[in-house]
Amino acid sequence: MRTRSLSPADLTLVAAILLAVSMIFSPFLLSVGMWVLVVAALWEARRATPGQSWIGTLGWSVRHLVQQRAYLAVTLLFWAFFISVFWSADQWFWLERTRIRIPFLVLPWAFANLPQLELRRYADLIYTMTVALCLFSVGALVNFLLDPVTILSGLGEGQPIPVPRHHIRFSLMIVMALVSGGWLWGKPAYWRSSKERLIFGGLLVFLFVAVHIFSVRSALIALYAVLGFSTFRFLFRTRQWLIGSIALLFLLATPIVAYKALPSVQQRIGYMLYDWEHFKSSKGGESYSDSERFVSLDIGVHIWLDNKILGVGIGDLEKATLDKTIERHPEYAETPKLPHNQFLYILAATGLLGLFISLVAFIYPMLQPVYRNFYVFMAFQVIVFISFLVEYTLETSIGAAFFLFYQLWWMRMSERLQ
Repeated sequence: MRTRSLSPADLTLVAAILLAVSMIFSPFLLSVGMWVLVVAALWEARRATPGQSWIGTLGWSVRHLVQQRAYLAVTLLFWAFFISVFWSADQWFWLERTRIRIPFLVLPWAFANLPQLELRRYADLIYTMTVALCLFSVGALVNFLLDPVTILSGLGEGQPIPVPRHHIRFSLMIVMALVSGGWLWGKPAYWRSSKERLIFGGLLVFLFVAVHIFSVRSALIALYAVLGFSTFRFLFRTRQWLIGSIALLFLLATPIVAYKALPSVQQRIGYMLYDWEHFKSSKGGESYSDSERFVSLDIGVHIWLDNKILGVGIGDLEKATLDKTIERHPEYAETPKLPHNQFLYILAATGLLGLFISLVAFIYPMLQPVYRNFYVFMAFQVIVFISFLVEYTLETSIGAAFFLFYQLWWMRMSERLQ
């Protein structure tokens, strides 16, 4: 019996699953997954250019990227920071910050050259991501149940429920799984039997409950923002007012029920209110995560107001943050934080020029009907927008990988659905 040989499409799916799963727990495997995607893209480009040299193949692949303007636009998120080398005094910090942005140059090129997959394979990624997040969530909840008193006490002091790697990113991944899984649940897609649909629905319900127990505020805001977007999108497209009204009532009632029923939510809200009062009282010298974030926003605004057009340069942002913190909030000078807002971070580092370039990268794909008409792609934009409001998502390796991989993956999937 003849066996089918490995193809670039097979390697693409393997790399995508490795990326989606390792994003939860392993920076090393995350890097491996990215480079496997690059190999798959090179392999596909090589197959498309038989008889050419490797230089010719690379040249063809770059032209192929340039021809796909939405992917080319994403690369602007690299160039927006790269150009600040010309007005950054601290070249080492510029290099460190720019290094994190290198995937924004490489992965759009890779996705522009990857083979188009069958819809079944895109579904495989959603299934695998959902199952993996369920397994890790079960582990986190078991750990919580082993010592609930200590963990709830920590929540009241601003500490998160322990989860793999970063609690904000982990919870946002759950929201992403709920969005994509909910979309897939309504499709006739399964591995072996239609009965899997019931099991898959149960997994989604479990993740919906789990994300409330974890009580990561930015993830909960993202969840309800995307549910609100989904409801209004449904109303706009179908005009089914009764169903839409019921959905809106559900959106209003669920957070209230969660607050009443889940101690973790109560502790998190209580801490938030306490920390806000602490910030307003201008007390310093203690570590309060929300107060430090509020201070970082104030510092970011004033750094930008002093350097409106070009910013201070990404290389000098750390020093400017320390200097401005000493000037305006000396009680927080021991642990100054960079601006905890992606847009403000960009403004402080690269000014209006950098923000304009970055907004082109964010907005241009959404203006294309092929992407705008795909629900999961647009829902993902809602999720990352909420994330951008409360942290500098793109300035950490896991945050950059989360945004970049799913942004490009849903774009490719959008094209396949046309």
